[in-house]
Formats: sequence, structure tokens, C-alpha cells
Amino acid sequence: MVTPYSGFVASVWEQFPQLAEWHDLDNSILPLWKLDKFIEKGYHNFHSERKPLYNLSKLIEKYAQDNGEPLLATFEEIARYKFVEKRYQKMIENIPKVWVIANYGKTQIKTPDKIEVINCKNTNLVNVWSVITRGPYGPFGLIAEEYEDGNFRGFFTLTPNVCRYALQLMGKTLGQKFRIQ
Repeated sequence: MVTPYSGFVASVWEQFPQLAEWHDLDNSILPLWKLDKFIEKGYHNFHSERKPLYNLSKLIEKYAQDNGEPLLATFEEIARYKFVEKRYQKMIENIPKVWVIANYGKTQIKTPDKIEVINCKNTNLVNVWSVITRGPYGPFGLIAEEYEDGNFRGFFTLTPNVCRYALQLMGKTLGQKFRIQ
């Protein structure tokens, strides 16, 4: 099957041809699931607007907070991070490290030490929405990108190798190392 994605998400998806076998775009269930259902399914492709992705993101963030695990989140623009900044500052009481990746141009961002904000301006990450944390088997999470205004396509995966590969690509692009292994 030809990849339904482009950009960063396509780079991840193409590295794992078996994802095509699991290709499932039933979008009606995305907003209805709790995190345990995503985990039970293990992998799910989707097209979505922001609201269902925001709900899934909050579930993954809560998992990281409840389990004291590191968290990486990408936001297209810094304004999207500003929307959740206060919540993130409360979450770091239980999370050892948070990486926030966003296009913030020359804006100065002041954050607590546990939150590292990384600029993705002029990279293939400017349209990426991802939330990744460490679960019992390794990193898992949401990886998507905006393909038109307010519309995203991507996937949720429990497969650590897929998330590790995405983290490696992000790290290579940004000159960083993300320790969520």
C-alpha cells in the first residue's frame, strides 16, 4: 500500500511497512476511546480535526503524569503550547522531563528547568502534532501532522520501535537526544 501520509509522518510510516497492513481509518471511534482502548488496539490510523487529538493528547499526558514518565509534545506554533502552558507547569511536579517542540521564531520562552522548549522553525516538524511518553514496553504515543488547516492525519502506536524511530528522526532534525527509551 502507498503511504497515505507526507512529510515527517510519511518518513516514520514508510520505515515500518507492516503499518500498511494495520491501516484502519475508522474516525468515528477516535473521540470515544479512552487510553486503555488505544492501548488494547495497539495501533490506529486516523484523519481528525483538533478536538479528538486534543482529547487523546490529554490522555497520554495524564498517563505520563500518573506514572512519573518523561513527555515529548510537539505543537505547530508556540501559541498552541501557550494554551496548555499552565497545565504543563503543574504536570512537571510528577514528570521528570518535558520537551516542548514548537515553531516560536524569535520569541523568548521562559519555562521551569524541567521543561525544555525547542524551536522547530524551518524544519519538517512545524506541522507535526505528537505526544509521546514511556509506557511499560517503551515509548508510545500519538504522531500526526496537519495536512490542511485544522485537519490532521496520523496514528497512535504502542509499538516502541515506531516511537523510537520517530524520536530519532526528531532528534536528528533538531540536534537533540530525547531520552524516552
